[in-house]
Amino acid sequence: MKIKPILLGLSLLGGSCSPLAPLPNHNKFFMLSPITEDSVPSTGTPVAHQISIGVGPIDFPDYLRRHEVVTRTAANRIDVSDENRWAGPLDKNFARVLSANLGTLLDTQRVEGYPWTRNTPVDYQVVVDVERFDTSSDHQAKLVARWSIRDGRDGKELYATETMATAPVGSGEEGPSAALSSNLATLSRDISSQLTILNQRTGSQPKS
Repeated sequence: MKIKPILLGLSLLGGSCSPLAPLPNHNKFFMLSPITEDSVPSTGTPVAHQISIGVGPIDFPDYLRRHEVVTRTAANRIDVSDENRWAGPLDKNFARVLSANLGTLLDTQRVEGYPWTRNTPVDYQVVVDVERFDTSSDHQAKLVARWSIRDGRDGKELYATETMATAPVGSGEEGPSAALSSNLATLSRDISSQLTILNQRTGSQPKS
């Protein structure tokens, strides 16, 4: 009479040790997108000299140095998503897309990421201090960045300003990353325009 409870207990124990089914992964991964060549109007004038640009350092806020997507819900509060993630460090993605945008806008392949070696000459150095780069609960993406352009030879500051850009977050899962990419494109165009002005002032001959 005592055997049955023992067998029942062993049966329950064996069932509890069965392997558990893996939990479904609901994470979604996003990236910033660069501007396309089709979106840049052609000047129709061949480039006599491709200027060389060094991009960086780029200072990023600590609250954005994460893989999770951040949404600002109040002036002093952010929400960190459990499912939506960047497909890599956001600051590195930002730097990569900014470099790609400047190369496209200025029609140059000579774009170096910080830090570059001493024997890699650059005509201009672009330094960026990002203060805000996120979306908010009112469906707006905002970028606030202070930036400067320095002489690539001696590091002298040639120009400094701030860019503030806002773009509406569209519908769909890609809405936030697309809106932030649009803001980054605005920053890229501001920097590109000033680099063009500076380069025209110094002439078309390479400085380095």
